[in-house]
Amino acid sequence: MKLRPLFSICLHLKGISLLFLIVVLPNVGFSQIKKDSLFLQYLLAKDQHRQAVTLLSQLQGRYSDTTQQRFELPYWKGLSYYSLKQLDSAAHYLSGVRAGSSYYNKSLFLAGVSYGYLQQSQRARHVFLSIPTNNDTIAAAVQTFELAGVALLERKLTDFDSLSGHFSTQYYALQKQQANLRDYSEIIQQQSRKSPLKAALLSAIVPGAGKLYVGGQLGQAISAFFQNAILGIQAYESFRKAGIASPRFIIYSGLFAVFYVGNIWGSALSVKIKRQEFNDKTNEQILFDMHIPLRTIFN
Repeated sequence: MKLRPLFSICLHLKGISLLFLIVVLPNVGFSQIKKDSLFLQYLLAKDQHRQAVTLLSQLQGRYSDTTQQRFELPYWKGLSYYSLKQLDSAAHYLSGVRAGSSYYNKSLFLAGVSYGYLQQSQRARHVFLSIPTNNDTIAAAVQTFELAGVALLERKLTDFDSLSGHFSTQYYALQKQQANLRDYSEIIQQQSRKSPLKAALLSAIVPGAGKLYVGGQLGQAISAFFQNAILGIQAYESFRKAGIASPRFIIYSGLFAVFYVGNIWGSALSVKIKRQEFNDKTNEQILFDMHIPLRTIFN
C-alpha cells in the first residue's frame, strides 16, 4: 500500500523533469540568443564593427550551423567586415548568406560591390547575375544598374550603352547615380581619345604642345617651350660663331638634344600617367555610386 503513493510521486517528478526539458531549457537557450542579438545590434548601431566581428566569431563557435543561419551570423559578419573595408572577408561572408534569408539580395549586392573594389570585375558580374529578380522590380532595376557599373569599370562602353538603355526611371534612389554613370561614360570616351603618339608629335613640332594637349598643363607647356628655345638658340649661336667642333656648341647642342628628346618622351608618357590617374579616380567614383543605392534602398 505504501509503494503506490511513492510510485505516483516518482511519476509526478518525472513529469516535472520532462516539462523542464521541453519548456524551460529551450527558453533559456532562446534567451541567450536574444541577449547576444541585442548586444550585437548595439555594437553595430554604435559603429563598433571590430568588437562586432569579435563577438560574431565567438557566436560562431557557440552555436550550430543551423542556429548561425537563423541568427544571420554570416550576414552580420560580412556587413561588419564591409564597414571595416576588409573587402576580402566581406565578400566571403556576404556571398555565403543563405537563399532564404531576408538579407539575401542585399548581401549579394554588397558582395558584388566588394569584388568591384577588389578589381575582380568578373566575379562581381557573376554575383550580380545570380541575384533572383523574379517579380521584384526594384531588385531588377538595381541589378541592371550594378551591371552597368561593372561594364564601366571594365571600359566596355558598348555593354554599358546597352544596359543603360534599360535604366529605370521609377525609383528616385537610382536616378542620380544612373545619371552619374552616364556622365562617367562620356568622360571615359573623351579621355580614351588621347594618343601618346599625337602628344609626342605635337611636342616634336612645338616643344610643350604635347603637354598642353594631354591635360591643359599651360605652365609646364610654357616652361618646356622656353627651355628648348633658349638651349636651341644658344646652340645655334655657338655653331654660327665658333663652328661645329667648338666645346660651347657641343655642350649646348647636347643639352638641347637631351631636353628636346625628354620633352617628346615626357609628353607621350604623360598621356599614360594621366590616363592611369584618371582611371583610378573614375573607378573610385563609379564604385562609390554603385554603393549609394544599396545603402539607400536596402536600409
